[in-house]
Amino acid sequence: MRSFKLFGILWGKSSIVALAVLTVSAASFAQSTVTLYGVVDAGITKGATTTTFTGGGINGASRLGFKGTEDLGGGLSAIFQVETGLNSGKEAASSIGDRGAFVGLAGAFGTVTMGSSVLSPSFWARANTDASTTNNYSIAAFGGATRLDNSVNYTSPSFGGLTVRASMVQKADNAGNNATDLSVVYANGPLTLAASGSDSGTATGSFVGAAYNFGAAKVFVNQTDTTDKFTGVGISAPVGALTLQADYKMAKDADVNTYVLSAQYALSKRSSLTAFTSKADNADAKVGFGIRHNF
Repeated sequence: MRSFKLFGILWGKSSIVALAVLTVSAASFAQSTVTLYGVVDAGITKGATTTTFTGGGINGASRLGFKGTEDLGGGLSAIFQVETGLNSGKEAASSIGDRGAFVGLAGAFGTVTMGSSVLSPSFWARANTDASTTNNYSIAAFGGATRLDNSVNYTSPSFGGLTVRASMVQKADNAGNNATDLSVVYANGPLTLAASGSDSGTATGSFVGAAYNFGAAKVFVNQTDTTDKFTGVGISAPVGALTLQADYKMAKDADVNTYVLSAQYALSKRSSLTAFTSKADNADAKVGFGIRHNF
């Protein structure tokens, strides 16, 4: 009889210990999250004489990424992200993190990261004021690089719709030249304004853009000043699940004016079909069709 009582006591204590361990483990997992995400994009493009399969590039580059956050308490979090490019059309060697890899801290002060930035301040300025949101068939011209290796990066909190981003690369990591990239984006209600400035140590560039959402359509205008100067105008109009876009880039000192007409049909929140046609001066027109899935 005593043995049964003793067994019951031990079993009860073991259950309490096991429950405590599970509770602590659950709390630990709740404080840390890791997300797997990506894009698989594929389609067919046709020029004047050739038709080719495109394994990522009809409506965005195919990619695979991991990102995570750990709650450190007091409003402070540790964050990381690693993103790698893919080709859905064939086996292709890819360097892990070739689309960015960084670690950093986030809090009320904003976000500070170190590593290879997934996207630069110059990219964000253009992305917010570009009719085709800088997808691969767009004709976007950036004020600076779209990614910065070996960089220290800062993103501010939003101040009434105003967000500041800044990046720096030190001399030893940039052929003896400091590199800087800065952007400011204001997005509040229907109005979006953006500007960026970049200095790679050997070249400079700037960008200004604006967008306004009228409801039935959103219009865009922007200017990029690098070694060449480009002016862009565009429009994007949603029609139910269909989004129609038109984008036109005019070059000041070169005969390379280019247009893109595109249509995207949302099959769901994650999957879409895309068709487009584009043409540059003194070049044959190109058409394309593809499917994209985000996960």
